[in-house]
Amino acid sequence: MKRISHLILAAATAMTLTACHRPSHPEAKRQAEQRWNEVRARVKLQLARQQYDGGLFHDVVQSASESIALDPTQAGAYVLLAQADLESAKPASAEQAIEAARRAGLDSPDLHYMQGVLLEQRDDVKTAVAEYAQARTMNPDNVDYLVAHAECLVALDRAEEALALLDENLNRFDDNGTVAVLAGRIAALLGDFDGAAQRLGQAAVALSDHPVVTEELGLLFVRVGRCSEALALLRPLVDAAGESEGGAIRRGVATCHLALGDPKSAEGVLIDYARRHADDGHAQLLLAQAALETNDLLTASRASDLAEQSSPGRPDIALVRAAVQWRRSEYAAAAETLYQLLEKAPSNVEAYCLLGEVLRAQGQEDAAQDCFQRALRLDPKSAWALQASSVFSSGADAATLSAASTARWPLPGKGHKGANPAVRP
Repeated sequence: MKRISHLILAAATAMTLTACHRPSHPEAKRQAEQRWNEVRARVKLQLARQQYDGGLFHDVVQSASESIALDPTQAGAYVLLAQADLESAKPASAEQAIEAARRAGLDSPDLHYMQGVLLEQRDDVKTAVAEYAQARTMNPDNVDYLVAHAECLVALDRAEEALALLDENLNRFDDNGTVAVLAGRIAALLGDFDGAAQRLGQAAVALSDHPVVTEELGLLFVRVGRCSEALALLRPLVDAAGESEGGAIRRGVATCHLALGDPKSAEGVLIDYARRHADDGHAQLLLAQAALETNDLLTASRASDLAEQSSPGRPDIALVRAAVQWRRSEYAAAAETLYQLLEKAPSNVEAYCLLGEVLRAQGQEDAAQDCFQRALRLDPKSAWALQASSVFSSGADAATLSAASTARWPLPGKGHKGANPAVRP
């Protein structure tokens, strides 16, 4: 009987202690509601992310806002809300979302990153770079933070610092193609073409099977003058595209074909595209150069005129237009074009050389020789001017002069008989 009494007393004591630690009914209800709201908030946030991936930005704003209302401690919900506002061209609303997160006492690398994005859009790059740097400090393994930080440094004319930052982190990521591409681009910007080629080679290994990256790598190879490798990457894209646009790719391929002495292929890549895009001045210029070298003077003339309409006053376009006019025996027009060019660019060696050819074609040998001598004073290593001057000094006849004329653009075909008007002295 005594033992039973002890057991009853112990049980009563335990029940009393448990009751002391058990929350009151209102508090228990509040905690349960809070846990339920947190669950609902996470579900809403997950829904918002799915809507964002589907491009339903208006729905994202609603779902993310509901998630924040249920649980205002989720930094990711504010970030997603700001991203959706930015996608909807509402930067002020995006800024308000980030400020709301700050007022809630939240801090995360994504919040700093989004703040940097907003600052960049306001052209406050100096402050943005500090936000990206803070995001990287909090999470150094996020490649987006690194890329944004480096790009901001470049915008602040701190390209060397950006390149050092990328090189330092080049091997941090399993897939380092993005970092290597950006490092290659910055190296090329700094004039370090060997370094650019090395970094781009690393990117090619990591990302060569990605069409968009293949295009970017190919175009960067064009920029650094590695034309054979550029064609290996870009030419298959052109062939696969058929009649699709791809203006940048086509211009890159044409540039390399011209650099490698294959103007016929360059013309073939551009001819249909240029017909559909008369306002693409760069493509028209490349087509004019290619057509000029293949003796397709009609195409060269039309393309050079369209290039001039698209980008009036450019010296390289004026030079090609003058070459077309010269090839068509329109000597007065060619001379006028070149005189106008030289007034704007008095150090243009090729313009002097071409003017020399035009004057020689008009029988003005002394004036022609003077042009080549001027070209040599500007560039003593000019092959065009050296060749022409050596022929002049040898006392060669007109036929020899024609044969020795520059190989940059073929001379007019036989049977072209142009007028010989007076030209400006």
